[in-house]
Amino acid sequence: MDNKKFASRVTLLVLVNLLVKLIWIFFIERKVQLNVGFQNFGLYYSVFSFTLILGVINDPGLNNYLIQYLSKGKTHKQHIAELFHLKTFLAGLYIVIGSLIGLSLGYRNYDLLGLLILYQVLFSFLNYLRGFLKGHQLLNTEIFVSVLDKGLFIVALLPVLYFNSNFIWTINFYIIAQIIALALSLIFCIYYLYSKKISVFPKAQININFSIVKKIAPFAVFAFLVLAYNKIDTVMLAKMLPNGDMQTGVYVAAYRFLDAASMLPILFATLFYPIICNIISDQVKVRTLVNNSISALIPITLIIAMGSWFYRSQIMELLYHQNNSDQLSLIFGILMLSLPLIVVYYIFSTVFTANNNLKLLNLISAGGLLINIGLNILLIPIYQALGAAISSLVSFSLIGLVYVIFYHINSRNPFPFSLWFKVVFFGLLLIILGYFINLLTQNWILGFVLYVSIAMISASLFQFFNIKTIKGIIGLKP
Repeated sequence: MDNKKFASRVTLLVLVNLLVKLIWIFFIERKVQLNVGFQNFGLYYSVFSFTLILGVINDPGLNNYLIQYLSKGKTHKQHIAELFHLKTFLAGLYIVIGSLIGLSLGYRNYDLLGLLILYQVLFSFLNYLRGFLKGHQLLNTEIFVSVLDKGLFIVALLPVLYFNSNFIWTINFYIIAQIIALALSLIFCIYYLYSKKISVFPKAQININFSIVKKIAPFAVFAFLVLAYNKIDTVMLAKMLPNGDMQTGVYVAAYRFLDAASMLPILFATLFYPIICNIISDQVKVRTLVNNSISALIPITLIIAMGSWFYRSQIMELLYHQNNSDQLSLIFGILMLSLPLIVVYYIFSTVFTANNNLKLLNLISAGGLLINIGLNILLIPIYQALGAAISSLVSFSLIGLVYVIFYHINSRNPFPFSLWFKVVFFGLLLIILGYFINLLTQNWILGFVLYVSIAMISASLFQFFNIKTIKGIIGLKP
């Protein structure tokens, strides 16, 4: 498959997943939380975050290793069997360790803990099977399978969620429905692979090859640190406060919009990584690409973040109706201010990954995790969920600053003072604009549309994301 066709498939994969995830976040997950209540959903999400963080035991990077192995045209049955045996062993280890640690942390909802551990195991096995699709370049089917489980859930239960007021939703039903959708996706994937005569579980002598784990250990550590950094706050909220489940529910409700908005930098990073890998030896091209990416993405995310801040109460009222509160709105506004910093994280971490600076990435991520945990310990008892939001914003700010500093030290590229000065000046302009429009009109929808429109025109006048910039990003493809 040529590079152009491959890039188009990757783009389609990301866009399809983006669409499904947005539907899932705003039309499924949000509605379920409103139906079961913030406290019950908070309990669910804290256990889900815990099982997700430990998921690195279940999959320390075997999927990526499998894709690389198959992409080289290698299909040795014994080695494929060793991978499956290792995958099965790690799944069993994950079940044992996850159950023991979960019980030691005081999770007494055994059915909830067990269901979520089962969900993570099935989800990991589905990703493992998707590795065969990617490795054999069956990308059209990979696009279909990547959204099949959530698609089945949406088609089957979206009407029930919105139009059957007599149906009583519970968290357990929500998880079981997802497990069933995953199981059906697994069955379809196995059937399809066997129809293509692709050996997924070849018969061979049982042999668990732990040397594979040693090869992928640095990637596994990085994956664990990133997951822990992003999800540890909900676990800590649930465990540190007497009303922890309710506060977790409030935090998750506020975080949902940031989760959706973060798909923009995630989408970009997916397309950004292969380009960076191809030009990583040419520092001039890397510098140009990084500067163009900052110029294109930071202003857009600043507009989203500042618009969310100035209209935080109205947006939360629109999403959660009577469940909105001053606390929820403030947490939402603070979390959204992290969005431009998330862009900085994805741009520079992608460059470091492409340059194989995993040790540096792990050190920075470990430092960020420790800072985040420390701030949470300090702030959560005082400010509850708001403390977790403040911790997240401060941690992202510090990590973003460290990434920028280390990038310019390692690459020896000159610091783009003029670009960052424009970004800071534009941010100040957005703050002034927000206060001015709030004084100008009391109609928040009109004000929000006016704010975004003027902000986008201003960004164009600053020449942040003009045609030349976009061509600069795309045109560096070899």
